[in-house]
Amino acid sequence: MFIKFYVPLSIVMLFFFTACQQNIKELTPEFIKKIPMLFENNSSNTTSNFITEERENNSEVPDIFGIYNLIEGSYNYGANGILKKEKIKASTIVIEQLSETEFGFYYVTELKNALINRYFGGFTYKDGKFYQKVIDYPTTNTQLRDNITLTKKGNLLRLTVESLDEQRTILWGRSKQVTPSLKDVLEDEKNSYISLYKNKLFP
Repeated sequence: MFIKFYVPLSIVMLFFFTACQQNIKELTPEFIKKIPMLFENNSSNTTSNFITEERENNSEVPDIFGIYNLIEGSYNYGANGILKKEKIKASTIVIEQLSETEFGFYYVTELKNALINRYFGGFTYKDGKFYQKVIDYPTTNTQLRDNITLTKKGNLLRLTVESLDEQRTILWGRSKQVTPSLKDVLEDEKNSYISLYKNKLFP
């Protein structure tokens, strides 16, 4: 003989609310600090508790377009024979898709003492990886440079740029708006990107 037990609805709702609260608690500064490590570990659940993917792209080309704000970043450079490393305090990158394999971008980084660096240009996806696309000014001839590593996982985007005595490594997370303190300088860089890159190659 089986005895039926009826669980009051209030208890079920309390359990559900508690479970939700547990998920919210996972979004702590400690968890956010682990994001770069999770990114490296290639876990399929890297961003499940961070932000939700906004768009699924069935193309072989990674879906990198959008707005991304800084999670962490560093700027390494040589000065007088000494290697120095600066922490990037704030950064936003804006990427738009110009064709199936072409993307345009502009971004800014803020270092200590409110030093702002600005960048714009293009990324081209070819043979399973991204290249930086640059213009040979004053012509519109272009070349692809293999001096970057650009990878995307979920809503995380990591860019490493290497040049002579200099390296930038930035990890961004996809966002719905730019970093407020960088809004004005980003708008200036957007104008440079449009006039000096986008309109030249994609009029």
